[in-house]
Amino acid sequence: MVRLALATVRARAVSFAGAFLALALGVGIIAMMTLALWAVGTTDLSGPQRYAAAPAVVTQPVTYKLTDDDGDPREFPIARPGDLPARTVSALAATGRTVEDRSFSARLPGGPGDQVGHPWSTAAFTPYRLASGRAPRAADEIVVGGGDAALVGKRVEVAVGGTFAGYRVVGVTDLVWFEDAVFFTDAEARRLAPGVRAVVAYGPLDRVRSAAGPASVLTGDARLLAEADQEGGRDQLRDAEGMAGTSLMIVAFVAVFVVIATFAFVVDQRRRELALFRTIGATPWQVRRMVLLEALLLASVASALGCLVGARFAALLRDFMVDRDIAPAWYEIDVVWPPLLIAFAAGLLSAMLGTAAVSWKAGRVKPAEALREATGSRRALTPVRLVLGVALLGLGLYRSVSAVDSPLTAMSMQNYFPVPVLIVGGCALLTPLLLRPVLFLASWPLGRLGAGAMIVREGALFAGRRTASVAAPVVLALGLGGALLTAPVAAGDAGAAGLRAQARADFTMVADDGATIGAATREKVLALPGVRAAALTPGELRLSGAKDRYIGTLSSWAVDPKALAATQDLKITEGSLDRFGDRQLVLDEDTAAEFGIKAGDEVKAGLPDGTAVNLTVAALTGPSVLGETGYVSAAHAAGGEPTRIDVEVGRGGDRAAVAAALREAARDQPVEVAPMAEFLDEVRDDQQEQARLATLIVFALALGYALLAIANTLVMAAPGRRRELAALNLTGATRGDTLKYVAAETAVAAVAGGILGAVAAGLVVAGQRAALTKLAGGFAFSVPWGAVIAVGAACAAVAVTVAVVATRFFLRGRLLDLAGKGE
Repeated sequence: MVRLALATVRARAVSFAGAFLALALGVGIIAMMTLALWAVGTTDLSGPQRYAAAPAVVTQPVTYKLTDDDGDPREFPIARPGDLPARTVSALAATGRTVEDRSFSARLPGGPGDQVGHPWSTAAFTPYRLASGRAPRAADEIVVGGGDAALVGKRVEVAVGGTFAGYRVVGVTDLVWFEDAVFFTDAEARRLAPGVRAVVAYGPLDRVRSAAGPASVLTGDARLLAEADQEGGRDQLRDAEGMAGTSLMIVAFVAVFVVIATFAFVVDQRRRELALFRTIGATPWQVRRMVLLEALLLASVASALGCLVGARFAALLRDFMVDRDIAPAWYEIDVVWPPLLIAFAAGLLSAMLGTAAVSWKAGRVKPAEALREATGSRRALTPVRLVLGVALLGLGLYRSVSAVDSPLTAMSMQNYFPVPVLIVGGCALLTPLLLRPVLFLASWPLGRLGAGAMIVREGALFAGRRTASVAAPVVLALGLGGALLTAPVAAGDAGAAGLRAQARADFTMVADDGATIGAATREKVLALPGVRAAALTPGELRLSGAKDRYIGTLSSWAVDPKALAATQDLKITEGSLDRFGDRQLVLDEDTAAEFGIKAGDEVKAGLPDGTAVNLTVAALTGPSVLGETGYVSAAHAAGGEPTRIDVEVGRGGDRAAVAAALREAARDQPVEVAPMAEFLDEVRDDQQEQARLATLIVFALALGYALLAIANTLVMAAPGRRRELAALNLTGATRGDTLKYVAAETAVAAVAGGILGAVAAGLVVAGQRAALTKLAGGFAFSVPWGAVIAVGAACAAVAVTVAVVATRFFLRGRLLDLAGKGE
């Protein structure tokens, strides 16, 4: 049986070559994305990083303690613990060797917003190692963490606390993942930041604990609580995880769909051949076993080749992700066996499923079918495909309707992408069922254009399986293209419309990522005459009820209540902003419902510095594009600095003068000043560009694979049409007429698939629009018609070109020989 399977594979090399290529490329793409996702999931950066070599770290308390519903204790990290008292630092110094650790904002020109300064002595207990140069010795010397060796010897300006000073770079260290640091001499760091954030103690632990008093003494893994990043770099990998995960899901779906359909089409093309086997005495089980064995042999080799391709190009994927800031520079993709085995199994399983789906029918082929000449009228939709298609379409529509109740889902493609996959996938599976009425519609004009056009129309309708096999990849390409290219645009426009409706401010001042707006700049803005300015400081509140029972964590802004009312038009659904003061809290109604609280309730809020305050819920706000949002008084900023200041110019005020004053206050600072309308447009454009990049990566892979599927189908179908087309030539049609007929028939199939794809994309976009309207009200968004039309044109061009070229190739020779030639 193995020899027979090998012989049939060799005999049908053209048909199997298409299936082999489709499977190898699909497995290659799946292997690359699985390796990338595996690298994200297995990146082991747990445990202390900056304090890796510190025996004991003394800080202010770093955990906030509450209880869960069962009364069991729960601890939460404190984001901004204060400085240690001077008496504690002195007491610790008496226990033995100590190192005072200071952390403060220190930013080089063009450096990241969260660049931080430390004294050089702290490098002793960290992973920092000099890569070039030496340690700083003078007050005007610095070492740049992860810097370019070319910086050594150069003089740079460093921004500390809103002021600039010149320093000479005398060394650079190796790159670390957890921070971007600038090291000063201990004396200079003490001058710039007198407060001591932590003390690393080397003395006997019992003496250290005694000297620390109420402060926390952290050893072992507990030292992680003193780190700025307590998630082991996971937050820096979220974009990489989202891109790899989304790409894997969509590409794997398209690849598996195409592979299953391709292998099923290969088997269906051989019905007369299989009937001949039945005629010479082969049992149904022998036929099925032969077909499955062929698929197993082919899929094993193709999947192995795909794994090699994926492993080879994984490094290029990593470089692409790092170059476009999707992943941090320290992210690495290692070639390991588990992801490759997963990809190999996915390829093998999809090929076997595609073959098994038709092998049962193959075994039931009657011997008499060997005499059948007409192969186009067989049923193209199997019961399994019908059930699966209806299930996917129904589930996709259900998820789309559910998004209306949870509209924030529609704002993120990472959360919303199952909807287009399910709806488009369901329509693609149901293509044989939905295609016939669409074909009637698309080919209706051909019935009135003469006999030639009538032949094209009837040929497309009669060869249902071949037409459906061409149309299904078009449905995938155009459906996913229309949905994935339009959805980010709609989400961005809805977000901008929602924020614009909420904003009353004329200008905004926004800090760069990771940076804050310094006290000096803030005071200058708040002191401007004729304006009302709201300085917003981000933070997280740990809310609890009676007996310190944990309710939930709320992302919040600390802001002056009167300034908030002047600069933002919040949609209040319960309570009133008039009650908002130092002892009140405002949050959105969805989060309040999740936490089980309402206006008038009192909760205990753990602030970012570890202190707690009792707050009364003053008001609840309606749904917003911002999602979970809370507001507390600026009195509860808990040591934080604002990242945004919204400014509203009073009646009769000079907007131009205010704009100039704001830019002067922000000069040389890591902040941006812009009119609110321009800023919101910029935010929308940035969000759409980021989402567009992610979706283009995913869609480009899916489109390429869909085009390959179209080409495969037409190449595999061409040999089986030799007798049919030769017979058409013998009736008087020239070879040119035959090629025109094939091109027109293929174009009709592509147009029909495009119509179905457009309908599928329309269902996805309509559901997203309904969800976003609930958040942002009425808003205008544009469909990227140019890109969608280009996708459809590419599908049609590839289909027609491949069909004509393949037909011309297989129609070489004498017509009488071709008319009598077997498959």
